[in-house]
Amino acid sequence: MKKMVLGLSLALAALGFLMMSPAVEAADSPQTVPRALSAADQAFLASLAAPAKPAAAPAPAAKRPSGLEKALCSATARCWDGTTRRCDGNNSATSCTAVDSVCPTQRGYVTCDGGTQFCPECPTPGGCPSTWCTDQDEQNCAAGCFPCDYTFTCSSTNCTESCRCNFRTCPV
Repeated sequence: MKKMVLGLSLALAALGFLMMSPAVEAADSPQTVPRALSAADQAFLASLAAPAKPAAAPAPAAKRPSGLEKALCSATARCWDGTTRRCDGNNSATSCTAVDSVCPTQRGYVTCDGGTQFCPECPTPGGCPSTWCTDQDEQNCAAGCFPCDYTFTCSSTNCTESCRCNFRTCPV
């Protein structure tokens, strides 16, 4: 209904402009013959006055982004170093798996919808991973504390390292 009213309003406005033009000409010149509308003008005006076609069925709503919808399953694994790995799955209620770290024999992981996230590697029997507590780690600690003194420690009990800056030793 709104489209029909709009179409009629536009058609009347167009007719008003078209009719006003000859009237202005008539005031300026002695011609009194009204100008006839061309076939193209008549077709245009008819299209404006034609009833609006029924609207097509609305398109289905887009699927919500995966971050906003509830997952069909989730999995959380506890890692040997105290961290966790977690994921959500949307393929099916059974597409999630979690395995906790049981060092030194089992590295923990989670798998959801075919994607896997692993826990850090278990320490080797009798020691820590080869990437633990290297000379480069101590150099990074020293550089981060410079120009102050630092204390860098490595714990082979739980394979952790610590860097502490001694700010009392910093030059003023």
